[in-house]
Amino acid sequence: MSDISGSSDTKIKQKTIAQAILEVMGETNRTMTCQEICQLILEKNLYHFNTDDTQGMVYNAFWRHSSKTKDHSSPNKYFYKDCNKWTLLEQNNSNNTESNLQMIDFEASLYDYLFDLEDLENN
Repeated sequence: MSDISGSSDTKIKQKTIAQAILEVMGETNRTMTCQEICQLILEKNLYHFNTDDTQGMVYNAFWRHSSKTKDHSSPNKYFYKDCNKWTLLEQNNSNNTESNLQMIDFEASLYDYLFDLEDLENN
C-alpha cells in the first residue's frame, strides 16, 4: 500500500550477513580469511553494517553458522574454519550454495515474522 508521496509501507528485505558471505564465497569459490570476505562484502555493497566493527560482525556470522559451534548458534551450518581461513562445508557443490541461500532466506523471514508479532503485541 502506498501513501500520498508514493512510498510503500512494506519492508524491503535486506540480505543477512550470512547471505552476503555465502554470495561472496560462492563467487570466489576458494577459502578466505574473515578480513578478505568482509572487504568483498563492503566493495560489492552486499550488506549495510550499522557498526564500525564490520569484521567482528562477519566473524560472528561465521561463528553462528560454523560446523564446529554448538551452543547459542544457528542450527544451519554452512562454514568451517581451517587455520585462519573459512570455507563452505560443501564448496564443490554449487547447487548446495543456492539451497543454503534459500535456507537463510527462510530463517531471516522467520525472524522477521517473530519480530512483527512481538511489535503487534507491544502496540
